[in-house]
Amino acid sequence: MQDCQTRLLEFAESECLPYLSKLPRIARCVDKISFALVGSVATGLCSEDSDVDIALVCDKQTYEDISQGTPWSEGRPSEVSLSGNQLHFYGISFEKIEEGLRSLDDVYLYVYGNARVLSDPHGEYERRLASMLPDAPRVRKERLEGKLDMLLRRTEALKQSLGGEDPIVAASICLELITLVVNVAALLDNISFDPRKRLLKTALGGKLGRRIEPMVRDLFAPVGELGNPQLDLASAVCRFLERLETITQVLCEETRAQGYRVGLDHPDRRHIEK
Repeated sequence: MQDCQTRLLEFAESECLPYLSKLPRIARCVDKISFALVGSVATGLCSEDSDVDIALVCDKQTYEDISQGTPWSEGRPSEVSLSGNQLHFYGISFEKIEEGLRSLDDVYLYVYGNARVLSDPHGEYERRLASMLPDAPRVRKERLEGKLDMLLRRTEALKQSLGGEDPIVAASICLELITLVVNVAALLDNISFDPRKRLLKTALGGKLGRRIEPMVRDLFAPVGELGNPQLDLASAVCRFLERLETITQVLCEETRAQGYRVGLDHPDRRHIEK
């Protein structure tokens, strides 16, 4: 019996791609469009109920021609049911993807770094995006050093304020730091991570990630204490920082061992968690 991903991959190639290629607004410029399978089917994190997601990647002019009357620019794909499976598809320009990749946007890097190209008539997808995807050594270096540096800087800022007076602000900073920790771990393990839906599951799947996972989960306990009016806010933040420091030391040691820098001369603000 075929596994779920294999079945949905075959469905994408045998039914979804021909269906999309014959849609009137797409058929007239199909030779200008690269079709990329994205989402859970592409990454292998799918289930039998998963949707098939396909991006129609093209130049800006072609995107404007095929996107009229769609909510794609609002982040809403078109939907259709084929053979009992749900197909979601949307158009996006190469320029838009390149902008996201240049800014080291984790969502763009995850989605298009894990995409499976179903059709690329002139090799445009590979030519324009390959050097900007997460497998490129330069990209990995910038992400790793930048995120670790931001982790160190934001930790120091939290130390200086010890949470301030607002537990919500303190909790948001703590969650930002936990996010940076797991991102750095994933980059040190050189594995992709889903920044939106499955961060802990994907980012801590490597050797280092599994090693620090119990420590990462322990970080959530003092965060939960921040909203307790009977507990001192500064003391809860201190407990969080003590646990964080242990993990950060592990990350810094591994970073140096892999030949990367710990601490930048200037902060790379692309790595501030939104």
